[in-house]
Amino acid sequence: MTVIAKKILFVLPSLLRAGAETQVIDLVNSLDSTKFKKYLLTFEANLDQYDRIDHDHVKFIHHPRRYKFDFGVIREIARIIDEERIDLVHCSLQIALFMSLMGVKFSKRKPSLVLAVHTTVNVSRHDEWFDKFFYQWLMRICSKVIFVCGAQKTYWQSKYPFLRKRSQVIYNGVDTDYFAPAKFLDIGLAFRGTLGIPEEGRVICHIAGFRPEKGHTILLNAFSEVLKAVPNAYLVFAGDGPLRVEITHLVQEMGIEERVRFLGSLADVRPVLAASDVSVLSSTAVETFSIAMLESMSMKVPMVATDMGGTSEAVLHDETGVIVEPGDQGGLAKALANLLIEDRKRIAMGDAARTLVKNKFTKRNMVEETASVIEQCISIN
Repeated sequence: MTVIAKKILFVLPSLLRAGAETQVIDLVNSLDSTKFKKYLLTFEANLDQYDRIDHDHVKFIHHPRRYKFDFGVIREIARIIDEERIDLVHCSLQIALFMSLMGVKFSKRKPSLVLAVHTTVNVSRHDEWFDKFFYQWLMRICSKVIFVCGAQKTYWQSKYPFLRKRSQVIYNGVDTDYFAPAKFLDIGLAFRGTLGIPEEGRVICHIAGFRPEKGHTILLNAFSEVLKAVPNAYLVFAGDGPLRVEITHLVQEMGIEERVRFLGSLADVRPVLAASDVSVLSSTAVETFSIAMLESMSMKVPMVATDMGGTSEAVLHDETGVIVEPGDQGGLAKALANLLIEDRKRIAMGDAARTLVKNKFTKRNMVEETASVIEQCISIN
């Protein structure tokens, strides 16, 4: 029996090297190409992860927008829907929802529309206003709204009860074979050498963009306290962004530049994780269900993380890591120092972290559950 592949258009603002974008590319690449013909459209300038796309099985379209609500992008989405006979549009993040919905409205063919939400609490009142008076009305038209963790689903449903009838949690997931610590033992030691970190050093890594909500300043202040208890500690930043220069200057002002390393944005974070003893998530806002968190845990690197979004659904306190309150500089310092000192506890947490990710937060689970939602929405439509 011949299987007719369903045609899915994924709409994503950009290919920025960040969690939501990484998750969508993993999803698009991994969906069964015998069941789905896959298209991916972006409309922002950033193409950092272009090389990660499986171009043999994914048709990529880049249509840069000229202004916020660019009807050129909308017309392009409508054209693709009609010419390629798209069965379902899957969009991620709110601006992609607007572009996708308008594209569906202007197309002759009317495919199902699925939204994946990657935010929880908004950074600004402006964003909250947009959700309340604009985006929530667009969400009512979606066949399904996907959330990436339980806490996020609960939060959105409390704001907009209509979502209870059309929402589902599909956890972010990572490839645990790709993020496997056994393959990187020697690489981790060698990577320490390239950073000038001795084998006996204790390494904390922070993998995140340099943005206000990521809590770099709080982390640096906490790290200065950690150094008093763990004099051989090092802090490694992997990421880039608008605050990097400011944070670099702060490190110099604090006089701890010999113990801090800036690596910039990395295509592959596995060597960093293999070189690290602890991974930290110091976010004070926005964080929902971090991909970097799952990557760290898969590599048996336990997390010290602030209690944001659904973080505590993966970082089980005193089991797979340590949870602290957002902005609690003292609590963050104490948790980091304790894990760096207590080798046995740290190793046990790392083992438990990888086990949890393999059982609950795999890329395979994410892909299979999303494929099921897509097929269900197409059949209903």
